[in-house]
Amino acid sequence: MKKNKWEYFQNLFPFIGLIVIVLVFTITSGDRLWTRNNLLSILNMVIPLCLGASGMVFVASQGSTDMSMGSLLALCGTLGGLASLKLGIPGFVAVSLLTGVLFGVFNGVIVAYFKVPSLMVTLAMLIALRAVVSYITNGQALFLDADVIALDSLYVTLPAAVILLAVMGYVFSCTKVGFFSRCIGENQEVGRFAGVSVKKYKICAFALSGLMAGVTGILAVVKIGGVSPTIGNFFELQIMTAMFVGGIPVTGGSGSKFYKIITGAFMLVFLQNGLTLCMVSAEISELIQGIILLVVVFLSIFAGRRLHTIELLNK
Repeated sequence: MKKNKWEYFQNLFPFIGLIVIVLVFTITSGDRLWTRNNLLSILNMVIPLCLGASGMVFVASQGSTDMSMGSLLALCGTLGGLASLKLGIPGFVAVSLLTGVLFGVFNGVIVAYFKVPSLMVTLAMLIALRAVVSYITNGQALFLDADVIALDSLYVTLPAAVILLAVMGYVFSCTKVGFFSRCIGENQEVGRFAGVSVKKYKICAFALSGLMAGVTGILAVVKIGGVSPTIGNFFELQIMTAMFVGGIPVTGGSGSKFYKIITGAFMLVFLQNGLTLCMVSAEISELIQGIILLVVVFLSIFAGRRLHTIELLNK
């Protein structure tokens, strides 16, 4: 019974947090939270977060980190945008996605075969790729053709996002890639002795994270109508915050559930949007978000430890 109590807490906490945040800002912001324009703004903010997190969750479930997603997003969008000038929309999409996958595989190979901590590898890539983007753009914004900019419509992005999230959710929840990623997060050595190809699935996880960096790079470039050297700044931190607020364990493992990245993204966006509507200063807003993240991570770790303790006692 006690075990069920902590399991229910872990599973329901993201939904409870989302409901509380929505109720608080519904009351404090009056009717502004539910206006059509504000809801469209929330949707435009939450789509790239969900898509980025749907790739990074594979890495996070293994207990690893991908700090390079924001810079890789910028590189994918930049190279894809330049390709679109000659190859049109097909070239734009293909180059963006291929760039993301290739650099994702590169990160995975370094982590898996050379056993370099993922934080160090992806942090180095964050710096290096941002420098490459600045070099390619010469520090200037580049504008794209009207055909590419025309893709900036919810009639295009929303159905595409729903389909991609459904596919990524299926891969994470119902295939070996997701299952073995969670196994690696639980105990990498046990997984290796059980016959899991740890290196292979680490590379797969980073490749999927890179793929979704390419997708979010396409969305970002289409949204601003061009390429900017600052595009995607701190995007990886936004995604990690959304995942951890949604209840994804910092150490990965079986507690990593796909629905948590969706609820976490909505929690973060509603929180940021509500604070803006209530005209809270940027400094106080960041402080509140930081405190909430600390509280959520603490509760998640506390519940996980209690559940683990109960499991040991039952044995």
